[in-house]
Formats: sequence, C-alpha cells, structure tokens
Amino acid sequence: MAVVTGGSAGAAVVDLARAGLGLWHLSRAFRGSDQAVLHGVLGVRQLAQAVLVARAGSGSAHTLSAVVDTLHGVTMVPLAVADPRRRRFATEQLWIATVLAVAEAAVVGRGSRR
Repeated sequence: MAVVTGGSAGAAVVDLARAGLGLWHLSRAFRGSDQAVLHGVLGVRQLAQAVLVARAGSGSAHTLSAVVDTLHGVTMVPLAVADPRRRRFATEQLWIATVLAVAEAAVVGRGSRR
C-alpha cells in the first residue's frame, strides 16, 4: 500500500473537499431542508471522516475512506428505487459517493511502495 503523507497535495484536496461537503450538509440540516435529518447525519459523518483520514495521513486510511464512500453509495440505490420522495437526494448521494471513492482511490494510486 502506498504511504500518503500529510503533506500530499492530492490527499489534502480530498480531505478539504470532504470537510466542505460535511459543512454543506450541516448547513442544509440547520436550514430545515426537506431531508434535514439525513443531511445532519451525513454532515457529521463527512466531517469526522475528513478529520480522521487527514490525521492518519496514510494510504490505508484513504483506502478505508473509499470503502466507506462505496458502501454509502450502495446504500443509496435501494433508497432511490423504493422512495420517490427521497429519490433525488439518494441519486445525488450516489454521485457524490462515487466521486469521493474515485478521488480517494486516486490519492492512494496502485498501491506500490515508494
């Protein structure tokens, strides 16, 4: 597994984007969005994930983060199919999770040692 140092520009961009996404979710929750509870939970999760991954600064942390994003995206599929009221939210989350998982995988790379 590649070692990603805390100073890696790509890792920092992903971590900052994730933290920004967490803040966006929390702002939606506090403004009373139609999916306020879901936004609140996702906001806390995204911020915690950003802090933990940035603090660890390792390739393994970014790989685990990609797995979490992938699982999140997968859980949005049944929600999008079964609940028309939450379909748009679930579809947006699926796209966001996909982008974040790909970004995390790109930070880690092929996993070769440096």
